[in-house]
Amino acid sequence: MRKTFLFLVLILFFVYFGFGQVSGVVSYSIKRDYSKMYAAIDYISKADRERQAYTWGGSRTYDSKAEMKFNESAYRFEYIDDSDGASYKWRKEDYIIYRNRETGECFDVFSLLDKEYVIQDSITCQHWKIKNDMKEVAGHICMNASFYDSLKGKEVIAWFALDFPVPLGPNRYCGLPGMILEINEANGALVYTATSVVLSDENLEIEKPVIKKGRKNITNEECNKKISDYIKECKKTQRPYFFGISF
Repeated sequence: MRKTFLFLVLILFFVYFGFGQVSGVVSYSIKRDYSKMYAAIDYISKADRERQAYTWGGSRTYDSKAEMKFNESAYRFEYIDDSDGASYKWRKEDYIIYRNRETGECFDVFSLLDKEYVIQDSITCQHWKIKNDMKEVAGHICMNASFYDSLKGKEVIAWFALDFPVPLGPNRYCGLPGMILEINEANGALVYTATSVVLSDENLEIEKPVIKKGRKNITNEECNKKISDYIKECKKTQRPYFFGISF
């Protein structure tokens, strides 16, 4: 069954890229559930996780919006709105994922432990395991895939469009044989869901983020090292890491 689906995806890939430009905008809604985030951290005691789940219940959730613009040579993902009007305003200007598909280079702007960085390195994608489940997202039939994020200790499920064979996705996710229209991290703790997909006959202009003074350039490896070291510190004190870095 899997081989049949992959064969279909490959056919759609060649058909899709045989017609004109590949350009458009994908809009995403993003839901964060802090109860589930807390529950997903295995180094915190079970009793503490259960106490936090009881205390927070279903009330500790936040919604926001983002969009990804793309053309044949580049794409850019960024937050565009904060529906809760509070906690994530910094993301509008200080969290931008920019990738040049022609050169294979990334230029990711983000904050880490209250400092601003730019990752200038080669594009790296996740090592996905494609599965056989299917569902509709934003009007597109999607298949699922998964990978285990060993850095943060969580399972990530992606749903990619069979009729939209562009290997891009929200945030830093990429590398599947179709546009990723949904990401589910840690059983619903953080969920990205496409709400609309608008294709364009014109080659949209994708602007590279401006390098602001004070932003330090680092590599993917250096970024992962900083995250790993911080999580180790959090383990020693039994506190959740996502108040210092992104989930």
